[in-house]
Amino acid sequence: MKILLAVLIIAVVGGFFWSINRSDELTESPDQHQLPVISRYDILHATDLVGGVKLAVAQNDADAIDDWLDKAIDLGEAANLSKEDIDYLQSPQAKKYVIFHAKRQLFSDAVEQAYYALLDIDSIKAQYPEALSLFADADKLISDRNKLIQQIATELANGEQVNDKILFEAQQHWQQRFAANTPPNASSG
Repeated sequence: MKILLAVLIIAVVGGFFWSINRSDELTESPDQHQLPVISRYDILHATDLVGGVKLAVAQNDADAIDDWLDKAIDLGEAANLSKEDIDYLQSPQAKKYVIFHAKRQLFSDAVEQAYYALLDIDSIKAQYPEALSLFADADKLISDRNKLIQQIATELANGEQVNDKILFEAQQHWQQRFAANTPPNASSG
C-alpha cells in the first residue's frame, strides 16, 4: 500500500511539473524577443578583440582598431543587442574605451618586461598615462624587486660593503633565480 501511495504521489508531482512546463511553452510565442546571451561589455572585453586592439595600438594602426570595432559591431548585431548597445559599439566612446584599456594592458606588459630585465619604469609611466591608477602597484613591484636584489647583494658581500660589482652579481643571481618563471613575452622586448 505504501509503495502504491508513493508511486501515486510521484506521478501527481511529475504531472504537476510537466503541466507547468507545458503551459510555459504554450504561452511563449516564437517571435518573442529573448535577451541577448552576450552584452556589449562582454564584446568589448572579448579576448580576441582586446588582443587585436592591443596589437593595433602598439603598432599605431588606427585602421586595425576600426576593423576590430567593426567585428565587435557585427557580433553585437548577430547577438541581437539593442539598438542602444549597437550605437555605443559604433561610437567614438567605444573606440576610446578599447584604446584606453589596450594602453593599460600595454603598460602592464611593459612593466613586466622591465621587472625581469631589471629596468626602471619611469619612461613606461610617461608613455602610458592611461595607467595612472596602476602606477603605485607597479612602483611597489619594482621596489620589492630592488629590495630582493639588495638582500642578495648583502648576502654576497659577506659582511663587507656592497659595491657595484657585488650589486651586479646580485642582479645576475636574481635574474637566474627568476629565469624559469619569466613568461615567454617578457623576454621578447
